[in-house]
Amino acid sequence: MTATVVKLAFAGIRTRLLASVITVLLAATATSTIVLAFEVGASARDPWQRTFDAANGAHVLADVPTEADARDIAARPGVAEADEPTPITTAQARLPAGTEALLIVGLDSRPTVNVPIAVDGAHDPGAGIVLEHSLADAVGITVGDTLRLQAPSGPVDLNVVGTAISPSVSRYPRQNPGLAWVSRSTLEAVQPDSSQWNWLAPIRLVDPTLERAFADDVFRSFPPRTVYTITAGEQRENTLIETQPTSLILTTYTIVILLVVFTVIGILIGARASQQRREIGLAKAVGLTPRQVSTIFTIETTTLGVVGLLIGFAVGVLAAPRLAQPTFATLLGTPTIAPNPIHLVVAAIPILLVLAIGAWVSTRRRSRLSVVGAIRSGAGRPGSRSRIARLADRAGASLPLALGLKDLLAQRGRAALLSAAIAATTGSVVFALCMKATLDAPASNVVSDVPAELPALVYTLDGVLLVIAVTTLVAVTILAVREHVRDFGVLRTVGFTPRQVTSSLVSAHTAVAVVAATASIPLGIGLYIGMYGAAGGDSSDLVIAPWWWLGLVPTAAAVIVSVSTGLPARIAARTPIIDALRYE
Repeated sequence: MTATVVKLAFAGIRTRLLASVITVLLAATATSTIVLAFEVGASARDPWQRTFDAANGAHVLADVPTEADARDIAARPGVAEADEPTPITTAQARLPAGTEALLIVGLDSRPTVNVPIAVDGAHDPGAGIVLEHSLADAVGITVGDTLRLQAPSGPVDLNVVGTAISPSVSRYPRQNPGLAWVSRSTLEAVQPDSSQWNWLAPIRLVDPTLERAFADDVFRSFPPRTVYTITAGEQRENTLIETQPTSLILTTYTIVILLVVFTVIGILIGARASQQRREIGLAKAVGLTPRQVSTIFTIETTTLGVVGLLIGFAVGVLAAPRLAQPTFATLLGTPTIAPNPIHLVVAAIPILLVLAIGAWVSTRRRSRLSVVGAIRSGAGRPGSRSRIARLADRAGASLPLALGLKDLLAQRGRAALLSAAIAATTGSVVFALCMKATLDAPASNVVSDVPAELPALVYTLDGVLLVIAVTTLVAVTILAVREHVRDFGVLRTVGFTPRQVTSSLVSAHTAVAVVAATASIPLGIGLYIGMYGAAGGDSSDLVIAPWWWLGLVPTAAAVIVSVSTGLPARIAARTPIIDALRYE
């Protein structure tokens, strides 16, 4: 019997190519977002380690008030290597975007621990200044430009002789103020008062695993708020935190996509089960139980899901380095492709569960029909007339719209799932509009810490959701056409024109889409506010998309639905009356 169930699961799959493609696309999209959320961070770990090794990075970097304090830390037990204490101070710099604070490190000689790694130009500042590479890139300063620093005695103009990176520095402006290296004599000219200096003590340990304990011991040995320490592990995490907003967005969209997966699978499998009631009856007549009948649909859906999993895993692994690219403004090398089979397993669990549950739930009730009732029923009978359809009548809706709503809403479960899928998709569009409004809000001279890849990711995911929604609408319309071909023939017999028949299908789906899209506006805004807060954004910078942008969402939904449903509806409306009346 098991072999029969498996054979029936894939019987006639060639006639369901559109539904099969949608299922694979859904699984692939959900898989790629989950895999990306994991792989984005993983792709930056190896380059950070290469940077740390090339810089002979500090296992512990201490910022203390005096040079004596720095030497005391360097003399502690467990220290394998320590550089000379390095003075650091803050100065106001005239940047192209305006005057901003800049951390200035004064180098007496070439460091041996936590060495700045030259990217462009010279590594030795000499009489000039070396800027941290991501700072120079963000504000548009290149080697050879002049940078003005404000000193107590007046402005100090320095030639930019190079740019460099350091494993202890995150990307500007996420780490603000930015960092620059000058000679000791230049630092003294910028800030002659040594009481305004702090001192850096870069430490390498005999046992790097004790970095946290060493840092804690240093922290406890000084008065509160007078010392700052950072370990190598914290340096790595601060660098990789660049990928956290991307991972957060991917996680949010994964939830949205899984909701869409559940609703679309419920629509497609439920409609197929309704159309195949006679086949279900025959399967039960030869001995299959209701559970085995549901299993037939579940096997096909999950198998297609496995195909989508493999495609989505490949897409996620290949796309992750691109999304991690902004992190590499402060790292050596390029993002690594690091496929991890565990990520595929983690993605497979929720996706296959959603596919299996969606298929099982949508067929369970239909598989419980009696054998005789299923064989005699053919296509399912429409349900009772909905309240919304009655309300449309009372509101004086046109006859095509009233008839279309009656037919669409008779399948209440399908209409509800379709509305949920449209609301989830348009809600993600509202999210993207709010994000764009927030990014566009700052003044043009303010450097944004949002990498260009992040909006591109959101727009791409929205585009994929729209493609899924459009193909689902086409599939649902084709199903509705197949279910009502005979009804269309009757309407043509009593005087309906092909245009009116088409209008009955298109207008009903469009009306439902407009309602769902309108309801999604507050949902999308709420989703954006919640994610903005979770990402640590400043509430004063939060901007909601203007009302006229949001007002376009239902309009755009109406246009897309009209176009998506129009072609199959027109084909059905032009079926010869005699063929339509004989259709089964």
